[in-house]
Amino acid sequence: MDSIKERVGAYLEREGKTKKWLADELDMSTVTLNSKLNGETEFSFSQAIRLSDVLGCTVSELRISPFAN
Repeated sequence: MDSIKERVGAYLEREGKTKKWLADELDMSTVTLNSKLNGETEFSFSQAIRLSDVLGCTVSELRISPFAN
């Protein structure tokens, strides 16, 4: 099972994109994105939806809970 971090990394490499680009797409800093990808903080529902849109998959396929406390 690929982690969210692995899936995002593979997408960025395949598409020639950077974490900075993805952070901008998700309206957050790269520090915040890294924190979320490392499991230190959770994605909000809207961030999870946007991330799944960018990656071309469903939130379920990301294997993350989109509901932050």
